[in-house]
Amino acid sequence: MILRRALLMMALVLIAASCRTTPLDNVWPGCTVCVPCEPPCPPVTRIPTSCQIDERVSPRVDCNPVQTQHTLVVTVLDQFGQPMPGQRVEWMLSRYPEAVGDIVAVDDQYGCGRIAPLAAAYVGNNGNKIDNHYAVSVTNWGPELLDAGNNHPYENENGVRLPDITVGQGQTWLTITSTREGVTDIIVYVPAIRDGTKHKCWAKKIWADFNVTFPESATNTLPDDVHSFPVSITRADGSGIPGQPVELEILDGPPCECNGGGTTMKLETNANGVADFNIRNTAGETGVNRIKLTAMGSFYGATCPRSRIVTKTWRKVTLDVECTFPNGPTAPISKQFPKLITVRNTGDTEAENVILEDTPQGGLNVADGSTFPMELGNIPPGGEVTRTVMFSANAAGSYTNTVRARSNTSNATAESTCAVEIVEGKLEIAKVCDPTKAQTGNEVRFVVTVSNTGRAPLDNVVVTDDYPDGIKPTSQNSANLGTLAPGDSQDVIFTGTATAPGKYTNTARATADGVQEVSAQCTLEVVECRLEMELIGPETIYYGEDANFTLKVTNVGDGDANSCTVRISYGGCLGGGFNDVNIGPLAPGESWTHDWSKRAEAVGPCTISADSNCGAKCAIRREAVLKVEGLTALQVEMTDKNQDGSEGGVWRVGETFLYRLRVENDVGTEVTPEINVIWNLPPELEFVSGKSMSGDVTVTGSGTNARSSNFVLEVDGRKDFEVLVRVVSAPASTLVKTVAVVQRAADSAELASESESTTLKK
Repeated sequence: MILRRALLMMALVLIAASCRTTPLDNVWPGCTVCVPCEPPCPPVTRIPTSCQIDERVSPRVDCNPVQTQHTLVVTVLDQFGQPMPGQRVEWMLSRYPEAVGDIVAVDDQYGCGRIAPLAAAYVGNNGNKIDNHYAVSVTNWGPELLDAGNNHPYENENGVRLPDITVGQGQTWLTITSTREGVTDIIVYVPAIRDGTKHKCWAKKIWADFNVTFPESATNTLPDDVHSFPVSITRADGSGIPGQPVELEILDGPPCECNGGGTTMKLETNANGVADFNIRNTAGETGVNRIKLTAMGSFYGATCPRSRIVTKTWRKVTLDVECTFPNGPTAPISKQFPKLITVRNTGDTEAENVILEDTPQGGLNVADGSTFPMELGNIPPGGEVTRTVMFSANAAGSYTNTVRARSNTSNATAESTCAVEIVEGKLEIAKVCDPTKAQTGNEVRFVVTVSNTGRAPLDNVVVTDDYPDGIKPTSQNSANLGTLAPGDSQDVIFTGTATAPGKYTNTARATADGVQEVSAQCTLEVVECRLEMELIGPETIYYGEDANFTLKVTNVGDGDANSCTVRISYGGCLGGGFNDVNIGPLAPGESWTHDWSKRAEAVGPCTISADSNCGAKCAIRREAVLKVEGLTALQVEMTDKNQDGSEGGVWRVGETFLYRLRVENDVGTEVTPEINVIWNLPPELEFVSGKSMSGDVTVTGSGTNARSSNFVLEVDGRKDFEVLVRVVSAPASTLVKTVAVVQRAADSAELASESESTTLKK
């Protein structure tokens, strides 16, 4: 009691503190402007003013089957409409001849102490239940939880168990029952309410011997598309009540119909009190239907419906089977290859006793001992089972393979076809003689190309070369190539040495597992070359002259002369050393000619040789002897003079002067060949005239050039020349140079030269 008074005072203080912070804003009497009050707040007196049945827990008028119990909850409200604790509530069941019903329990029925607001009043009989028709209780100071299992109905219209009843502050409760049909009128009286129009509230409970048994929610596995939902209405003794109306409504879910009449249906119970509804899935779709069943009933002027929502779940096994060849759409002949089979359950219920069947097209064979039909067991929704089966084929071609899966559940089946092409390798060989014609003693190569032009690999590929007589092997005659993939090829080179002239046919053979041997040939011609060589040159030349030579090489054999080199060696009179010259190639009967010159560098005889290195059969050497004779030893001297022969030193523009030149064979051993003299004047001088002092050699010229006629000098012989020139200009440096060159007339080779510097002025 002390705790309850403390809670009440706390509540009053909170209410008085600020009307704007409570749900009672602008509701209290006289509260026109609500502002928080300053402590101490004026006391607020709460008084009970009305009572009401809490229809959230139980309707004011309701139906119950007999032999069940029903709990009513009443709320006492103060002048502000707020639940008020600590208020005495009296419960009375009206009595008249046909009245039924008794009190089972009341709030705090085992309590002791005063029942406010009656001072010094005590409840006897060990509680507040006075008798079966009258009881007293007090509204709660705090919430109290009652088990909904004590109430009826136990479940709401959706089939969900009702929550426990929470009896809150300012509320109290009463539980009643009846053993037979009839009506119980309940009067609820709150003595503390002074208003006689508000201190009572009423409730009515109709008791009917009317018990409804609803069907349970169910699940069907398609194609089983019809399900029965019987609703049974019975009395307490278990006997059925005929003629009772029952309604059905399909609320949602996949397309369905009830008894062939759409989504709603109304039936009356049969002689056994049963209304049987048949629901059919019209589209074969999976999903969940919510179905509302309502048993109607009318007793003592009131309708007492009982409703329940049950579910109809439609499930279906949907099998899917797939077969693939994981190594690709082709497979090699006579070799094992895998096939992957996957069976899936894409439905929403378990597929039981799934059987896999495989019927490969003729030509395909199961190679790993697997047998069909094959049991896969159960496959849950969303699950899958895979099996790998090894196959083989002994003939090339395109094959189809059909697999099927079936389950006893829902008669589900699935089928899939996959194709595979059985391919084989194709062994091919080609051979080339390199070269096709060879000299005896030369190396030859046999290039063998082994190819797989098929679509499957070839295993254990071996190539062998059969060397003919006349070819001496210089390599192995067999090679193991292993596995040759489709489209691949490999070259194998066998080598040998040609030992004798003639034509030789060389055969290469290739083998591989599962295919026939193939071969290829090439023909090699072995020939010999034979060279003839001429070395043509002068027998005698003078020192300093060029000796002209001709080398002629002719292939008089039956084989080509290839990659030949001739080394030409020079004797000391031509300066020594050698020169290599490439020849050819020369076919049989062809010739090759080479012309060249070499200047004599020493007096005396020497030998010139030519050696070929075309192999033993084509080696040849030729020699020539040359004699180099000596030449004259020329002395040349040139000076500038006045026209009278006196020394001038400096000449001015417009003046003339002489260049005197002496050419002398003073220490020579031979008469000179025909020679001549050329004068090269600078641009500041011009030629006027010239002569030899002996008168037997002429000098002609113009501008800056002059030339003598040809002449010969005996041993110790000499020639003197005069060339008259005119000064046409003077350089800034005043110094110019004139050059006289003695040259051999035959080839203009320079034999000697002399220059003279002259000073010119303006």
